[in-house]
Amino acid sequence: MNDNLLAIKLRINAVKSIKKITNAMKLISSSRYSKIKNLFDSNLEYLNSMSLAMKLCLKYASFDENNLPTCLKKNSSNKNLYIIVSSNLGLCGSYIHEIEKTLISQIENKTDIDAIFIGEKSYKHLKDRFNKSYSEYIELLDNLSFDNVNKFRHELDAIYRKENYANIFIVYTKYINSMTTKCVVEKLLPLEINLDDKIETQPNFEISPANEADLIIPHYLDAIIYNDLLQASLSEQTNRKNSMENSTTSANKLLYELNLNYNKARQAKITQEITEVISSSKKNSYI
Repeated sequence: MNDNLLAIKLRINAVKSIKKITNAMKLISSSRYSKIKNLFDSNLEYLNSMSLAMKLCLKYASFDENNLPTCLKKNSSNKNLYIIVSSNLGLCGSYIHEIEKTLISQIENKTDIDAIFIGEKSYKHLKDRFNKSYSEYIELLDNLSFDNVNKFRHELDAIYRKENYANIFIVYTKYINSMTTKCVVEKLLPLEINLDDKIETQPNFEISPANEADLIIPHYLDAIIYNDLLQASLSEQTNRKNSMENSTTSANKLLYELNLNYNKARQAKITQEITEVISSSKKNSYI
């Protein structure tokens, strides 16, 4: 086998190995996508119910300045905190790049900002851009559950009170459909709630509307954060699934071209050898 045939053969074997990896990753991402999608759909119903209950309470609640829930309090500060939700893994196309590009456009020329990182990739790339970087919840997406989100929200409340942040923003990738995702920046704290004017009938409260709201609002914030993290995780699997599917398709096309070139080179080699044999036979006959 000459050098050209050997080089093509080695490349064919390499592409086959890569194709096995991309195809396996596509199958894994598809399985995770289905699991997370079910959780996302279920939580969406819960989030809508919590939102309605909270708006009912707030419509009829009256708070004093001293007893506002932490989620509604506004701090007099110039400091802002960003929660950056990325990934611990690669092989997901432009997913990480889009998050970092969106964030950098938001924080450009700003100095008094801190960050909480959920996901190791962006932490490695962006931690030096902030005055203070929290990394305690970097693995949260790997152990995503409502209980863990509840613990995270309690920690977020404590940080919000302690550091006196004016605003807390969350940067995550919103899930649109199985082919499309979009990185967004949304304000998380203080909560800004648009009351529904269509609510006309006052419900019967067992306790005062203010006390009801004080109990419901933290759970509503849990549902929001959980929904955002589910969307981020779902978007990550969507991007990885699509990226691996495109890579597998490209590998198949490349294998077709390489096999075609290999067969052409092999046929040319065989033809050359036959020609040499015939030429040698003719020479011997003349002798």
